[in-house]
Amino acid sequence: MPTVSVNTHFPGYEIIGELGRSNARVLKARHLATGELVAIKHFALNTDAETLRRFRLESQLMTDIRHPNVVRVREVQLDMPMPFIVMDWIEGGNLRTLLAEREYLDVPVSIRLGQQMAEAFKAIHSRGIIHRDIKPENILFRVLPSEEIHFLLTDFGVARLREQSQTMTGQSLMTYEYASPEQFDNPRGVDVATDYYSLGVVLYESLSGRVPFSMTDSSGMATFMNQVLRTSPPELQLPSGQYLPPSLNTLLDWMLVKNPAERLSDVNELVLLLGQANVEQLQASRSGGRRAPVSARTVAAPIAAPQTPRPVPSQPIYEEEPANSLTKWNIGLASLLVALLIGLAVIYTNRQKNKVSSTITPDSTQMITDSSTATEVAADTTSTWSDHSSRSSEDSDEIEDHSETTTEPVPPISMPDSSGVVEDTTRIP
Repeated sequence: MPTVSVNTHFPGYEIIGELGRSNARVLKARHLATGELVAIKHFALNTDAETLRRFRLESQLMTDIRHPNVVRVREVQLDMPMPFIVMDWIEGGNLRTLLAEREYLDVPVSIRLGQQMAEAFKAIHSRGIIHRDIKPENILFRVLPSEEIHFLLTDFGVARLREQSQTMTGQSLMTYEYASPEQFDNPRGVDVATDYYSLGVVLYESLSGRVPFSMTDSSGMATFMNQVLRTSPPELQLPSGQYLPPSLNTLLDWMLVKNPAERLSDVNELVLLLGQANVEQLQASRSGGRRAPVSARTVAAPIAAPQTPRPVPSQPIYEEEPANSLTKWNIGLASLLVALLIGLAVIYTNRQKNKVSSTITPDSTQMITDSSTATEVAADTTSTWSDHSSRSSEDSDEIEDHSETTTEPVPPISMPDSSGVVEDTTRIP
């Protein structure tokens, strides 16, 4: 763009081009000291001294605001031949151009718009600043790397400079279609409730593509004002059959109330309802467009509608399977235990039998040994009786010694010895 030769009116800035004109002239410029791009808005004012004084007080507050959803005000000059305000340059555009391209915004984008404007309200209303002129032209946006649209509020406080209803040319500066009812009756006595009404109109238009009340060539000012002051807004109809979250519909009804004292004007309540609307939108999109997979062993419960009890699914048959499996396992374990006990009993019985058999065998062997010894003693008795006596004594001693060294019971050993003695006695005659 060619440089506009009005640099003398804006010292310290190089004017790059003109962006547009509405109630003020908007210029794109470059700050000479930093090289940063800025937007300059200047006015041809015909206002009273009291209005100008109030705006001077607010201008210092505006330059102190640093918020991601508020366009930063760098400088305010009211004593220049052409009073102007310098703001950050936002690459992207305003909501009006976005609506011209898309006709309307999807419900999630509209909810995000409301949430980010609520954050802007926190920043300006907490400092006592009332915007007074919220409309699509004063809501800028930029597209983030994530492709999400980020909204920013601009021109807050500037409407105080236009509180007088007539300009030098006799044309009204008020944006009628977004103005609250009280702005028609008492524009100097408005409070923060007027910003909530205007935001409600913006959200209504973003969702449906049209404002609640339109000032057309066929309807005069009287008809339009009567609608704004007394007629309820038409029921919101979303294009393309979109789902309208109940909380969002309730929010718009409360924001468009005619009486400012009854209108929703609490930012925390605004944030809460927008959050509920976002949850309802997510639930609707999940139940309608994406279903959870259901396997042979999984029963998926349906997603309940908002504020309705969640249906309790009937218990599947396969839920009894773990108990049956556990019973079968117990039976198998018990059977194995019984078989093990029986096996141990059989092994124990066999070991006892073997032990008894081993105990009897050494005794029989000993008896045979003792019998052979007795035979030798009988053979030796063919000698003299004296030899027999001494032999018997020695044999008895040997038997006693053998009995002491034998670990088996004595009765089986003594039996052969006794029979031997009897046999020797019969052979003596």
